[in-house]
Amino acid sequence: MDTDLNNISVKIKRELSDFLGIDMEDVDDETSLKEDLHMDPASITDYIEILSKAGFDTDRLDLTEIETFGDLLEALSSHT
Repeated sequence: MDTDLNNISVKIKRELSDFLGIDMEDVDDETSLKEDLHMDPASITDYIEILSKAGFDTDRLDLTEIETFGDLLEALSSHT
């Protein structure tokens, strides 16, 4: 993982861990937002809003295609 992508990953994980009250180490690329983190559509939307306020471009995210943390990372890193 290159430095920019790693930095983006750490920022997204930090926001997610703060939002859910979990340890950053509990999240990896294969972590399912719905199954593993028990996020419902409303909490995912709230989290995306937090990412937007943190400076991420979330306008073009297709939430129907994002199932894992890795999917989210890939989608956000392609818009930075």
